[in-house]
Amino acid sequence: MIPQKYIDNLRTNYDGKFVGDARHRFAVGDVGFLLELTPATGSPRLELRDSPARTQDWTDVLFGLIEGKTNVEALGVAKVTEVAKNGRGKVLTLWGPDMEAALNDLGYPEIRKDEFTVEQGFVSSDD
Repeated sequence: MIPQKYIDNLRTNYDGKFVGDARHRFAVGDVGFLLELTPATGSPRLELRDSPARTQDWTDVLFGLIEGKTNVEALGVAKVTEVAKNGRGKVLTLWGPDMEAALNDLGYPEIRKDEFTVEQGFVSSDD
């Protein structure tokens, strides 16, 4: 499982942020996987997707960084709490039973809750 310090950091940095663009219109209550995509040239952007981040060998990742031409940081699951006039959604990260319910609703109840690192693969705070 993810250490409380990591959870607090994600809440501080991502709760209340807006995700999406004009291509996707959110509704209050939508849930998804919160991802930060950072291309090699360009600005990072936050997205809320129906499927989790995946490694090159198709391993689903809930938390952690996957490096590539576009780095993908998996930030857990989030829920849209407000929608701007342009359709962008303000998100709140989900934890505990709310996270488990969202993962079940998204069809990924079995996804690992440990952090993924490039060097070590999945790292459990219980190790």
